[in-house]
Amino acid sequence: MAKFILYLFICIMMCISTIAFTQNHRLTGIITEGQNSLPYTNLSLTANDTILRFTTDDDGKFDIVVPQKDYQFDVLFFNEVVYHSIIILNKDIDLGNVEITTFANLDEIVIQAHKKIVERKADRFIFYVENTTSSSGGTALDALKNTPGVIVNNQNIGISGKNSVLVLIDDKPTYMNQDELIHYLESISTANLSKIEVITTPPAKYEAEGNSGIINIITKKINQNSWNSTIGAMYQRSRRNEHQYNAGFNLQKNKITLRTSVNFGFKRSLINWNNDIYYKDAFWQNEDYSDAKNNNLNALFALDYQIANNWKIGGKTSVYTIRFSDIQPQITTVFDHENGKIQQFFKNNATSDHKTSQSVYNIYSEYLLDSLGKKMTVDFDFVNYHSPSNRVFSYSTFDADNQLILNSTHAGTNQVDIKIRNFSAKTDFELPLKFAEFNVGARFSQSKSENLIAAFKQNETGEFIYDTDLSNFFEYTENNEALYLSGSKEFSDKWSVHAGLRMEATQTKGYSRENDNLHKNDYIKLFPSVYILHHLTDDKSVGLNYSRRINRPHYESLNPFRIINNEFSYNEGNPFLEPAFTHNIELTFTYKTLDSKIYFSSLKNGVNQASLLDPDTKENNYIWMNYVNSKQAGISESYTVKPVAWWTSINTFDLAYSEANTVISDKKHTGMSSSLYTSNDFVLNSAQTLFVNISYFQNFGETFQNYKLKPYAKFYASIKYLMLDKKLELSVKGADIFNGRESVSQEMNGIKQRFKNIWDTQRISVTLTYRFGNTNIKTNERQTSNTDELNRI
Repeated sequence: MAKFILYLFICIMMCISTIAFTQNHRLTGIITEGQNSLPYTNLSLTANDTILRFTTDDDGKFDIVVPQKDYQFDVLFFNEVVYHSIIILNKDIDLGNVEITTFANLDEIVIQAHKKIVERKADRFIFYVENTTSSSGGTALDALKNTPGVIVNNQNIGISGKNSVLVLIDDKPTYMNQDELIHYLESISTANLSKIEVITTPPAKYEAEGNSGIINIITKKINQNSWNSTIGAMYQRSRRNEHQYNAGFNLQKNKITLRTSVNFGFKRSLINWNNDIYYKDAFWQNEDYSDAKNNNLNALFALDYQIANNWKIGGKTSVYTIRFSDIQPQITTVFDHENGKIQQFFKNNATSDHKTSQSVYNIYSEYLLDSLGKKMTVDFDFVNYHSPSNRVFSYSTFDADNQLILNSTHAGTNQVDIKIRNFSAKTDFELPLKFAEFNVGARFSQSKSENLIAAFKQNETGEFIYDTDLSNFFEYTENNEALYLSGSKEFSDKWSVHAGLRMEATQTKGYSRENDNLHKNDYIKLFPSVYILHHLTDDKSVGLNYSRRINRPHYESLNPFRIINNEFSYNEGNPFLEPAFTHNIELTFTYKTLDSKIYFSSLKNGVNQASLLDPDTKENNYIWMNYVNSKQAGISESYTVKPVAWWTSINTFDLAYSEANTVISDKKHTGMSSSLYTSNDFVLNSAQTLFVNISYFQNFGETFQNYKLKPYAKFYASIKYLMLDKKLELSVKGADIFNGRESVSQEMNGIKQRFKNIWDTQRISVTLTYRFGNTNIKTNERQTSNTDELNRI
């Protein structure tokens, strides 16, 4: 089947090549009126079979590459043609200053137009950061907090109605976990941001991997011959200390674009894990904590070179390393269910140390066949991931008087070495034609994972000997080939439709050496997507979206290793896991700054780590499995309001109903979930250098599969002060000020289990950031072709 897809791709590329390569020329100039340049002016080039529309930049300039033709060149002001000429484009042409006269004398008539803050398009919701006062002087993270439908809470970024999201910057992945991503977004100034796109049902051009949505942060257009640099430091105090440092330098000079950054720091955290189990004959109270520390470093170097006006090549290298260690003492107190007296104690101790390193390499070529028109891109990527770790554990049993029971102590070590290598290549064509715009592309990816566990157990003499029952070597290989085609069409000013189809073929092979077990899988799946949008008026629109997604198991979950936690508990992977599939449907309605959404999703074969409780043996084991089939329907409301000029309020409310069937229970789990989030920005002076933010998140209770979450609340406040011509920023933030606690429970085989964890989110931080140079620069960071594989590591 892989050969069939390859042949099909070759045929498509041959068809595309007949329209791809034509002679192109460059057209430049600047639009002025009197002594003033006119930014964001609408321009158009019209030929017999071509209509190109574009705008001037911040300085009133335009610079495009288009096919050799005779064009009608028009300048429009509020949809009125105010300048008209014929251009014979048979060579590069610089029009110089194109001076226009608008249809009205602006000294006599002042036109006040409110810039858009939100906009609903066929496949995404857009929040225009650059048009909001609330985000000025802040960071990209602050802009996300202000974005309707986006929830930033407990160091996590999410979308209403979605479990998790992928965050992109200029359509490019960040390759960071949530903690690293938070720090990274706090280093980006909103002065460089244009808009934020919230894509809850991603179109066919994105990999079908993952049932989550996408948040795409778009930066402002780059200016030629400019540079900027940023240095910053942050100190944070929660129950432990943390300090982080970052620096970056960006340059665009003639044909070269350079981007570099480095972030490093030290972090300590203290998290309490409380797990209570209500057996029929006993109550088990488990108290555990993790006292962890880590050193982290991530660095990026990216270089682009403009070979010709329409051809650019580049490469990128990013490196991430972390050294993590922690101690995890645990005590389990067993109470008699009837009289509440203590029966016995189980005491466990574990220490772990691991180092993770990941390197990502990208080489790309981007060929513009015409400006705002045909374009071909090719990417080659390689990822090398290595994570060795060592865990030492012991557990003992004590009687009701806290005396050690003879021969009840057991100890062991687990030495785990995980290596993952991924190579991927993709090519994409953007093909705007007269009757519609098309995108077509292909992708190939191969991932290979080697997982070695060497387990040792302590014998009667205290010597650690090799444990053949727990030691194992597991090798996993996955190939993925994909083709996609999508098209969009605007039938009028009122209607627009976008539809796409993605085909993915996957072949997997997992081999366990000790079990001498080989498991193969080979399947082809189709992933359609459809988006319909109808503009009722200029400020009202209604839309309907549908997409199908796949969620392949994480590499960790496929590992058949068994990691011993204590006498009654272990973690185990499952090499026989199948992918999960999700259908997403959304009905949207947008009125000015109010965005309403009714959504429905259906998940089949959902993968999760199930907590399996045995009432007889009292074992509580965590096994990866195709765990759940579920359905969810909900309503999401987002409203942006400015009661006064210096106060902007962003408010989001979500209400959902879900039902789920799990493999560990015959009971159907149903329930309601609802939450409210409000973020309020206050500008305290006319110079716009002093800002206050007050935010509040209230969860009114949540049902997720067979888990139930009790209501809880979080409160946040921050102060920001800009100095030295707004180049130096001082920020003081308080997070989870009143220390809201979360309590989650589940029930299985008539046994209730409750988790009351303290996540160490109550904290205060002080950040100092200095930016200098040309802060309008934007570097073009390439999207690599292995986004989904990296998210599964």
